[in-house]
Amino acid sequence: MKRLVLVRHGESVWNSEARIQGQACAGLSDVGHDQARAVCAALATAHPHARLVVSDLQRCRETIAPLIDELGRDPEVDASLRERSYGDWEGRLRSEIADTEPERWRRFADGDDVLPDVGGETREGFGDRVEETLRRLLSATSEGETTLAVTHGGPIWHGTHRVVGLTPPSLAGVDNTAVTELVAVGDGRVLLDRWNEVGHLGTDLRTTMGRRATGAASVPGRVIGT
Repeated sequence: MKRLVLVRHGESVWNSEARIQGQACAGLSDVGHDQARAVCAALATAHPHARLVVSDLQRCRETIAPLIDELGRDPEVDASLRERSYGDWEGRLRSEIADTEPERWRRFADGDDVLPDVGGETREGFGDRVEETLRRLLSATSEGETTLAVTHGGPIWHGTHRVVGLTPPSLAGVDNTAVTELVAVGDGRVLLDRWNEVGHLGTDLRTTMGRRATGAASVPGRVIGT
């Protein structure tokens, strides 16, 4: 059995402001740093010998920093774990996009693949990328061992649906520093062992995309540019 532990980054500055991030970045908020310390303390205890991998974006590298200090070793940096590209929408408030591009935002909310229209990554291309990445990480994990990857909500949500064989949107959203675990068993199947676990966080530290922001335009049940 091989185990892949997926961890979403802590709350970022742009999460708290309800901005689209994609592959742009402003780093963690104060709450995000507190979440990172909490999840890394739990991970250091649960998976002290895991292979460590991290997205190259700032918010993920800041999230894994306490684990690096605790375990005394550096992670592999893997750009294929990046969030989906949101093109020209990156850095903009969701409410602003809803006001200035109402028709496109409505189509996006309805599930249309509009991001290529603004220079972003296609849904199919993104899904292919993250599925290949998760399968590659599992394949490279030795039997009986664990790989721990700090990444983003999009790769976790889309990648898990793909490798487990679920039809979207079977799973709910992904909270900041939530832990998801995938297990590859001997017959080649990948099983979902744990989804969106946040028991390491006190209730005051539990956040998801834009939850603490006011006036945010949202798309229920969707993971947007996290």
